[in-house]
Amino acid sequence: MDEAPARNRPLDTPLPPSTGAPEPNAIHAAVGRATGILMALVPCSADSARQILAGVAQSTGARVEDVADAALALHTDCDLPGSLTQALRRSIDATLTARPLRTSDSARGRGVRPEPRLLREHLSHFRAMRRRTFAALDDACLRSELENASYTLCVLMGERSTHLALQAAEELIAAHRLLLRSRPSGPDC
Repeated sequence: MDEAPARNRPLDTPLPPSTGAPEPNAIHAAVGRATGILMALVPCSADSARQILAGVAQSTGARVEDVADAALALHTDCDLPGSLTQALRRSIDATLTARPLRTSDSARGRGVRPEPRLLREHLSHFRAMRRRTFAALDDACLRSELENASYTLCVLMGERSTHLALQAAEELIAAHRLLLRSRPSGPDC
């Protein structure tokens, strides 16, 4: 009986070496960074980003932290195993091209549209949050702010997906600019 049990071990005795398994905090941080990357890249909500990570891990049989590393590699242009990177890109493409179920134009909120000035301000805020999230991947507060900006954009545009809401907002702003340009400028206008 050379070694004392862990509860009776003196405080100055070193702990046994690690088993090599990643620490839960490191995994959580990696998944958080990957979530931020996907939220800003796709764009999507935090839940959708985590679903992408989990779906790729499940379809490839990889660990979630390995898929998170692949997402980080997309952001930093590093090369990782081709199968993970390809599966992640396919999942992102599938998310971007997925068509949500729609019942009618009124269900999409086509009746009431936000004021173009308000929409431009919100789009500017949304884009700033995307840039800031890319710049500070470890900042959970920025990811939360991006999530809030995504949600607000979806509500403003009556869409369920951030990607579709962003497209609809850009189309509405472009249509408003065209309308302003096509109006004759004169004393009666």
